[in-house]
Amino acid sequence: MIELNETEIVTEPVRLAFPALFEPKPTVKGGTELKYQAALLLPPDYDLKPLAVCVKAAMIDKWGKVVKLTARNAPVKKCDDRDIELAGYDEGWRYLNAKSGYQPSVLDQKKQVILDEARVFAGCWCRFHLAAYAWEHAQGGKGVSFSLNSVQLVREDARLGGRKAATEVFGTVEVEDVNVGSDLDDDEMGDLLE
Repeated sequence: MIELNETEIVTEPVRLAFPALFEPKPTVKGGTELKYQAALLLPPDYDLKPLAVCVKAAMIDKWGKVVKLTARNAPVKKCDDRDIELAGYDEGWRYLNAKSGYQPSVLDQKKQVILDEARVFAGCWCRFHLAAYAWEHAQGGKGVSFSLNSVQLVREDARLGGRKAATEVFGTVEVEDVNVGSDLDDDEMGDLLE
């Protein structure tokens, strides 16, 4: 494995929400700027120290010192502080949003590239390679965000947002070897379909 610099991290497994890993999506509702992106849901027992190290390193790179950020401009936020309820944003959990102008590599557990988008959905557990960067806007103050570099699928879980996987809703079906319709002529088949 390559050595990461102080602003980079490979996370422990976290829950994926709002994935746009294969096609970029608008960064804000109604916006025109498209980015690859994901929300990372961090369980209550997730160790935040490695993320904090990256954030501090990004601040020192940009400003030469660590600065106090507003809750709005900090990269890691509490799910409890959200104004709206979203599936997976549970009490005690935290989240961070990561974006990139470049498509991230998406790998499976064996480090094989995933080409089938359906395998990676909101609710999966993944590891992320992220890089922290500090920014400053005249109107928005100072902040730190994470860029999305690559993703590794660790395991599937229940889908977020209510949509269930087909394997969850269907049971197995006993199938008899039946040759349906083979002894019907075209007229009889037409009568059945009317």
